Amino acid sequence: MDATIIGKSKSIEHLKKQIVGLANNSKDVLIVGEPGVGKGVVARGIHAGQFGENGEKHPFMSVNASVIDDRELEAVLFGFEKGVPGMPPTTKRGLFELADGGTVLIEELEEASFRNQMKILNFIQERVTQRMGSDEGKRVNARVIVTMKKSPDELLASHKLYEDLAKRLAQCESLMIPPLRDRPEDIPVLVKHFVSDICKDLGIKDVALDINAIDVLVRHPWKENIRELKAVIDKSILFSSGGKFILPPELTDEKTEVVKMINNVITGQEFVLDNSLDLIEKGIIERALDKFGFNQSRAASFLGMTEQTLRYKLKRLAIPSARQRH
Repeated sequence: MDATIIGKSKSIEHLKKQIVGLANNSKDVLIVGEPGVGKGVVARGIHAGQFGENGEKHPFMSVNASVIDDRELEAVLFGFEKGVPGMPPTTKRGLFELADGGTVLIEELEEASFRNQMKILNFIQERVTQRMGSDEGKRVNARVIVTMKKSPDELLASHKLYEDLAKRLAQCESLMIPPLRDRPEDIPVLVKHFVSDICKDLGIKDVALDINAIDVLVRHPWKENIRELKAVIDKSILFSSGGKFILPPELTDEKTEVVKMINNVITGQEFVLDNSLDLIEKGIIERALDKFGFNQSRAASFLGMTEQTLRYKLKRLAIPSARQRH
């Protein structure tokens, strides 16, 4: 996975400097940030910075505590011996053991049970891993990076984090990744990066971005952060035609376009008038169709146009008909 940190905001520039600093040591790291901000990418960036060109020789192992049950998490991290009840009839090494000489990333640590949090804390303190069903431990030299959605103090207050573990994490190197809505200047850079990557993966030429689409994306709240932005870009590429970048309908409406267009005129910013007018008209027609249950005759009458004109606009603006929708 690409470990490049994309952005030009002050917070991202500071984050990049922190990652460079962490390349000079092997201290454990805590990364805090909302879901989707790129905590896993930052972790991989730390690993890559530490080992450089020799990175392939140093394993990077990861697990997300929020997507597997507690017993499975224990088995994944610590491994198990043959004959352990409920486990496959074989011996398996855990990620701590496999990551000897490299890095272990534990994502969403607060989702682990206190029992597993205590076991993880013990590994962090002793650097000894012990397989389930075994009486022997193995010393391991591995850096531990953990990610959490909130700070240790917040999670401790909400009874999501084992107290001794919270105290230990407070001693780790700590990185905070701000949400995307707090660094809008990073959005155009991320959009161009994702568009280029997606088009390359699809084997097509880069689609042309216009300032209006970028402006809509910059003003969106992005509750799921970079993860949500990339999903929208994926969808936009599918909507695009003739080499032109087209936002999915749910991101545009006539009110948004009118306000944006007027603001751009007042501030003297560049924008594409035809594109804005099309988006405004499309939003109005879609709302009229919704209002009248996709009865084209009634929608056309309401909009003061003939059915023939409405059908022409449906085709030109790529608005699905009722039959296509159902």
